Amino acid sequence: MEFTRIRYDEQHDHLRALNQSASLIQINEQLSQEIIQHKQTSEKLQQSVKRTWDILNSLFVFVGVYSLDGILQEANRAPLEAAGLQPADVIGKPFWETYWWSYSTAVQEKLKRSFREAARGRTIRYDTTARLSEKRFIDLDITFGPLYDSAGEIIQLIGSAVDITERLAAEKREAEKSAQLQNILKVNPDLYFHLNYQGVLVGFVNEKNQHRFLPIESVQQRHIYEIFPPAVASQFESAIQETIQSQAATTFEYTLELQQQSRWFQARLLPCQPEELLVIIQDITQKKYAEISLQHVHARLTEAQRQAHIGSWEWNPRENSLWWSEEIYRILGLGDPDLLPTTQTFMEMVHEEDRELVARVITNTLENNLPFSLEHRIVRPQGEVRHVHLQAGLKADPQAGSQLMYGTIQDITEKQEASRIAQEYRDELAHVSRLIVKGELIAGLSHELNQPLTAIANYCGAMKTLMEQGHDVSELRDKIEGQALRSGEIIRRLKAFSQKQQQRFLFNIHDSIRSALQMINYQIRLKQIEVQTCYKNKFTTVYADRVQVEQVLVNLFKNAVEAMEHTPSPRTLTVSTTSTPDKMIQISVSDTGCGVPEHFRSKLFTPFATSKKTGLGIGLSLSRSLIHAADGKMWFLPNTRKGASFHIQLPASQKLPE
Repeated sequence: MEFTRIRYDEQHDHLRALNQSASLIQINEQLSQEIIQHKQTSEKLQQSVKRTWDILNSLFVFVGVYSLDGILQEANRAPLEAAGLQPADVIGKPFWETYWWSYSTAVQEKLKRSFREAARGRTIRYDTTARLSEKRFIDLDITFGPLYDSAGEIIQLIGSAVDITERLAAEKREAEKSAQLQNILKVNPDLYFHLNYQGVLVGFVNEKNQHRFLPIESVQQRHIYEIFPPAVASQFESAIQETIQSQAATTFEYTLELQQQSRWFQARLLPCQPEELLVIIQDITQKKYAEISLQHVHARLTEAQRQAHIGSWEWNPRENSLWWSEEIYRILGLGDPDLLPTTQTFMEMVHEEDRELVARVITNTLENNLPFSLEHRIVRPQGEVRHVHLQAGLKADPQAGSQLMYGTIQDITEKQEASRIAQEYRDELAHVSRLIVKGELIAGLSHELNQPLTAIANYCGAMKTLMEQGHDVSELRDKIEGQALRSGEIIRRLKAFSQKQQQRFLFNIHDSIRSALQMINYQIRLKQIEVQTCYKNKFTTVYADRVQVEQVLVNLFKNAVEAMEHTPSPRTLTVSTTSTPDKMIQISVSDTGCGVPEHFRSKLFTPFATSKKTGLGIGLSLSRSLIHAADGKMWFLPNTRKGASFHIQLPASQKLPE
């Protein structure tokens, strides 16, 4: 029995030992699994930390781990590389003693205080400046805070810094712009305020001038229908809806009675904040009055052009763009004023016989910058031929960097016809006048000289008879001498024929000059002669017979034109007036023609003496006679370079009787 019990005990101990061994094996396997899992987790954590540091190192963000007394224990590479530092230069040192902060003791002291506060459990954040090199600094947004363990104890400090240099620079620029805008608004005469989408005024941007724009004073939080008259408020309401729908600026104009005056305003609504619009109101009263005045001027100019049959035009040769006034459409017989004008349209309407001349003159102006003035014909679409006066010149356009051609066209058809008829009358009158003068000279001379010459012949016959008979003839000789003196007196009286009664009065000599130039305007234009006038005074009067003075001026102008007919350009006719110390007005007429031959100068004022092939030789002699009859003077002087000058002096006022 004892043996059996002992065997039983041995088996029982063996089984218990086996059970314990199995448990140990199971525990060992579990521990091995946990160790493997812990290792894998640790590796993943290390990889994660490495990736985090790699990311931090790729960015200019400073991340550091510190001891509680501010010793830097770990940091990413970016700030070290930026300052050219090695880890050994900063790791294990108080953070405030590193190179980044060595430029300022005040910055270092602030860092010390920040670490002390962070060690007490506070998170510190502020902006500061770090040095990367002797000349390069950056602005940082820096943060320090505590790092706790599982028991809630602070074991380390962690800090980070972000480069905010560009952000601060942008904020500074924005602040400067904002300050500039505020300064502009302070001096800006316009009114700015905000409206919500319901039409309520919710705030001002500048309100110091609101009394100049709004009909009432208290307008905050009031609806537009409470601020403006219904008609104006309705315009605001429509503009609000249009701006909301289009999300673009809307502009309109309106009038208000302010301080017993009617004022014009322009309102501009722009999308601004959510559910709000910015309203800008500008006083445009002066601009509006100027526009109205300009419209009146344009209307008057248009009417003046219509009455005078003168149209204006502008041509840009570079862009080949042409503008016509309304009168040009009427002159050219074009019924549609909306027709786009072109140079081709105009040149096609120029008479085919004049087209080459017009093109040549325009080309000459473009190449030599010379103004032109010429008369030519146009053919209207209905086939009607009209005469026009075309003139133009070049003017620089600084904005476009080119030259523009400005000009006018005048319908001179009626004037041309009148001039033609007048020319015929003048030619006939001149012919008759020459016949009358010639007839008066011949008839007067024959009638006046007939008697004394007959008496002399009779006395000579009697003297011959008496001398043959040996008688004294002294008495007959005295009678012959008396008749000869009588003949001389007749000649003197014929010479003074211009002393007949004249119609003298005071008149503006400049008007007569213009009138005389107009009489031969066709010849001047035809021969492309430039007329220059030089007047020291705008209004200069003379006392003479105006018709006779203009007859003299026409004669001088015609002579000048004929003298320049075959001379090369430029051909210039110059007319000037000036006063003399002896109360006379001197008129000078100069040309750039062929001049007067030296051998003929002494005969210039001799009747019937002429250097022209078809001339009669009485023009200058008659002219000087008329001037002398008006108590004036007339003489000739050759020009220094080329051409001739004729000078006339006429009394500036009526002479008092002695």
